[in-house]
Amino acid sequence: MSEDFLNELAELALGSRLKRISERMLADAAQVYKHFNMNINPKWFTLLALLDRKQQVSVVEASDYLGLSQPALSQFCRQLVTEGLIQVETQKADTRKKLMSLTILGQQRVHQMRPVWEAVDKAAQAMCQEHDNQFYQSLLKFERAHAKQSLLQRTIEQYSPTSGDIMNDQTVSIVEFSPDLASFFEQINRQWIEDMFVLEDVDKQVLQHPIENIISKGGKIWFAKHPELGIVGTCALLNKGNGAFELTKMGVLANVRGLKVGEILLQHVIKQAIEIADCLFLLTNAQCEAAIHLYEKNGFVHDKQIMQTYGQSYQRCNVAMRFVGDKSSSQNSG
Repeated sequence: MSEDFLNELAELALGSRLKRISERMLADAAQVYKHFNMNINPKWFTLLALLDRKQQVSVVEASDYLGLSQPALSQFCRQLVTEGLIQVETQKADTRKKLMSLTILGQQRVHQMRPVWEAVDKAAQAMCQEHDNQFYQSLLKFERAHAKQSLLQRTIEQYSPTSGDIMNDQTVSIVEFSPDLASFFEQINRQWIEDMFVLEDVDKQVLQHPIENIISKGGKIWFAKHPELGIVGTCALLNKGNGAFELTKMGVLANVRGLKVGEILLQHVIKQAIEIADCLFLLTNAQCEAAIHLYEKNGFVHDKQIMQTYGQSYQRCNVAMRFVGDKSSSQNSG
């Protein structure tokens, strides 16, 4: 048997190694369900278990509970609806909010699976504790370390740029919106939103009609431009009235993320915003860890009042922040 090359790469290939063992565990789980004559996709397990425990949850809530992207969760939801195991109801008060729950068939299937889940749980515990490994506890500690500071954030801190880098602070310029750049505003934002979430109707309206929805209402749009790569990032200020402006639709092309384009763009927008805004805020999702870290670094703090006032604008919103400037003033934030 040939030597495992991932051993040579060690921590450098940590993500690949975790993915490999994850795929093997999922394949094992599929064999378990097959052995016990249960037509269940192992990827559905966490959602079925969540609905069994919580009875009824929205897609956004399930995404937060399970740490899954909304597109992935929506895919599982459609598959389970097709199987007749869950049902989805639209709330009358808010048609954007869809609530999931187990059907009678789903409840029966979960009841049948419980003895198997108990056996899998015991088997997994034994595997984690073999050789005094305590692997599960180590994994929890690793996840806490990742939540504290992601791999991207840690890599940026460790990275030492060389003279051959295509991207640096001096090469990026900021340009204002013009109609011929409108397609970049949609393209860049569509890329990151669809990569992590589901494009909502409010997104489509703003992205497809930026002049009507942002510029004509007293808002602003800027772009980050590289001399060789062209437009690589964008950000907007949306006028919410009464001196309040929302920093929104900030995105950077995937091939330049982690190279400070977003920070250059953000700092420019903040500088322009403080000239006209009495209140500058933003809405985002907890899954956008790198972006939230960037906002905190540049003077934004989490704010409950902003969430209560503006947080219903997007279904995916579960984080609201307000610009306070110097970090020392953030101690009294809501």
